[in-house]
Amino acid sequence: MKNLFLIMLLFIIASCSVADDKEVEFRRVIGGISESIYIYEDKGKQGLVDSSGNVILKAQFDFIEDWQEYGLILVDSGGRSYEGDAVGHEFNKYGLIDAKGRVLFRPQFDDVKISDNSALVLKDSLYGFVDNKGNWLVGPKYQFAAPFYKGTAIVKQHDKFYLINKQQEPISTIPFDSIWEFKNDVAVIEKGEKYGFINYKGEIIAPYNYRGIGDFNWYHGLIMKEDEKWYVVDTTGAVVIEQRFDKVSVDSEQGEIFAEGIVEGKPVRVKLKN
Repeated sequence: MKNLFLIMLLFIIASCSVADDKEVEFRRVIGGISESIYIYEDKGKQGLVDSSGNVILKAQFDFIEDWQEYGLILVDSGGRSYEGDAVGHEFNKYGLIDAKGRVLFRPQFDDVKISDNSALVLKDSLYGFVDNKGNWLVGPKYQFAAPFYKGTAIVKQHDKFYLINKQQEPISTIPFDSIWEFKNDVAVIEKGEKYGFINYKGEIIAPYNYRGIGDFNWYHGLIMKEDEKWYVVDTTGAVVIEQRFDKVSVDSEQGEIFAEGIVEGKPVRVKLKN
C-alpha cells in the first residue's frame, strides 16, 4: 500500500510540474536523442517536457513529431492526426523545433526533408535550405532541389541541374539535363539516351557512355554498354568483375555482397568485395 501511495504521489508531483490542469496529458517520447524528452498535450496543443516534468516548450502546436534527425523535430499547426487502425498525421504547414525547446521556424513550409545537419524546405513553390540552428542557408529560389548529401545538394534553375555546397558555391559548373539523387556517394547523370556517374565532390567518374544504368546498392552499380550487356561497377566507375550479364542485380546476404544474374542463359552468382 505504501508503494502504491508513493507512485501516485510522484505522478501528481510530475503532473503539477507541467500545469495544474486536468487536461494536461503526457503523450510520446521523442526518439533519436539520448536524453528523455516527452511530448505533452494541454488544451489540445502540444509542447515538450523533460524527464522531471519541467516544461521546455510551452504547448502551442497542433502536432509534434516524435522523432528527431540532426537535432531537428517537425511541428505542425492546422493539420490532421489519424488514430485507430491507421495512425499518422497529415501536415498542413511544416515547422521546425529542436530538443531544447527552441522554435527554429514556425509552421510555414509546404514540405521539409531533413538530412546532413540541414533541411530542404519548400515554400511558395520554391525550394531552399535551412541549417539545424534556425538559419537560412539558401532562401527559397530553386525550381527543384534534393536534400544535402555529404555537403552537396542538387538544385534546378533555368531548367538545368547543378551541384552546390552549403555556402551556395558551385561544386560543379557543368549543367546537367537530368540527375538522380545521390546514393552510395554517387549520382546518375543523363543526357539524351546516354548515362554516366558523378560523385558528391563534383567529379564525373563515368562520362555519358552507357546505354543503360542501374541504381547503386552496397556501393556497386550497373551499366549497360554498347554490346547491350550489363556490367557491375564500383563508385569510381571501374568494372569490378569480368561477367557480362543479360540481366543482373546486386544483393546482400549475411553481410556478403553478391552480383546475381543471367549469363548466356545460365544463372550466375558472384561474390563482390565489401
